[in-house]
Amino acid sequence: MDPQRRHLIAALAAGAGLQGHAQAVLRLGLAPFLSPAALLATFRPVREHLERALAQPVEAVTARDFVALAQAVQRGDYEIALLPAHMARLAVADWGWAPLARTVNAAEVQLLVRADGPVKAAAELRGRRLGMLDLHSLSAAVAVQWLRNQAPPLSDVVEIVTMPSVNSALFALARDEVHAVVATATQLMTLPEATPRNFRSLAVLSDIPGPWYVARFGIPAPTLARWRAALHSFVPDAARPVSASNSRLTPLAVADTEALEPYAAHLRRQLGTR
Repeated sequence: MDPQRRHLIAALAAGAGLQGHAQAVLRLGLAPFLSPAALLATFRPVREHLERALAQPVEAVTARDFVALAQAVQRGDYEIALLPAHMARLAVADWGWAPLARTVNAAEVQLLVRADGPVKAAAELRGRRLGMLDLHSLSAAVAVQWLRNQAPPLSDVVEIVTMPSVNSALFALARDEVHAVVATATQLMTLPEATPRNFRSLAVLSDIPGPWYVARFGIPAPTLARWRAALHSFVPDAARPVSASNSRLTPLAVADTEALEPYAAHLRRQLGTR
């Protein structure tokens, strides 16, 4: 083959490769606290902002549950993931992920009951069903600890029912399939319109950090810097309530994750990882 032609073909191939690299889809993994359609809809502004800021397509995806989410993070299935803070700590401390950004600084974990229901006090949960996200979520970990800390403890006299999403749990509450639900105040800000809202807060169990954005292991430092800059430049919609999907995204460092180590240690034991 003519050397000039060979060089031209090589240059075109290299150019095509660079163009393909520039257009590579960035996968954004989202913790499954809402039903998939509701979750993808509420995080659409963040996804679209990242597409504009990074000039590349961004695909938002979620997992079946929090165990599947942790497994996907361990495998490196996503480039960026939004994780409950204790799982983000595990990702950073054990799996080599890099911290990127915080969402809301604090979210109340609330115990919700039907506004017209029979439960008027925590003690009246005895023998009843309590709906919550699966036990690997941070809100569930807080709720289980709260049940144990009651006097007398409620952990052995309340039936825990794990729910695939906060909105499905509130439907179950409205149908009297469960008698109370655990959710964070910011999760309630992102409920689909059709979700029943005949509930009230019986108790605030604790404050927890909102979920954190982290980046997959092995990402070069310049790319991490670009991703951090893109996230930190997100402007929330002032007309919408403040939530994990609609908040100013602020810097997150490895040292900031250390406060979640007690919950991360519990999650580590649950998952059977080191």
